[in-house]
Amino acid sequence: MNDPRARVVLVGLVGVLAVCLDRPASLALLLLASAAPLLARPPATRDLARGLLLALGIAWSTVLSQGLFYNEQPRVALFTLGPVTLWREGAVHGLVQSFRFLAVTTAGVALARSTPADRLYMGLLGLRVPFGLAFLVATALRFVPEAAREWATVREARARRGRPAYRRGPGAWLALEAAMLAPVLARSVRRARALAESLDARGFDPTVPRRPREALHMGTGEKLGLGLTLGLVGLVVAARVLFALYASGTWYHPGLRPLYAWVRATL
Repeated sequence: MNDPRARVVLVGLVGVLAVCLDRPASLALLLLASAAPLLARPPATRDLARGLLLALGIAWSTVLSQGLFYNEQPRVALFTLGPVTLWREGAVHGLVQSFRFLAVTTAGVALARSTPADRLYMGLLGLRVPFGLAFLVATALRFVPEAAREWATVREARARRGRPAYRRGPGAWLALEAAMLAPVLARSVRRARALAESLDARGFDPTVPRRPREALHMGTGEKLGLGLTLGLVGLVVAARVLFALYASGTWYHPGLRPLYAWVRATL
């Protein structure tokens, strides 16, 4: 989809589905769907490897922490090693939570990589997002990659001067990374000040309507695809609400038994 408004709405729908779905298989499919734009235009091999390692680290740490400290009953032990027990229900709960987080994060990364900052800004304004929030998102989309590149530059400069981080222990490595925060933060503050001065010098007024450089236009295919996606998400939300009413004993209808069974088995 070329219209940034449709892309922003799709990211929001991914968040809605991540909340409604409760089974690891369904959330894994949602994660794959969120990663599809990244797979269509894959990043550099080094960035892809780092992203995969980060995702695996998040999933593993969440599963391990939830599995070890799960206190709900009933629970079944996956394995026991001395005083440490990993509970199956906790591991499944951790897997669900990690898939939810990774699905929404992946959708946001795909949006940031595929949408220029100015187009995202106009798309947010087109969705009636307040000016301050839209400007903050667009500015962060421009500045965060630059801050990451500056961090890498400072790290390389320190390594060339005989202070490589990978030759140090964990404590020294963390201290060195924290020390690099000062020059990166100073550079970011100087950049923000230069941006504020340039906007002020050009007479920028957020209350005056601005004409976009390229008019936003949502094609028929985009409208159709977005409508179908909205309808599908609406059905999932309605099914989840009806099942929640049934599970809590608030409202029950015998004719909805197939729906209840489908939600229990699928969502």
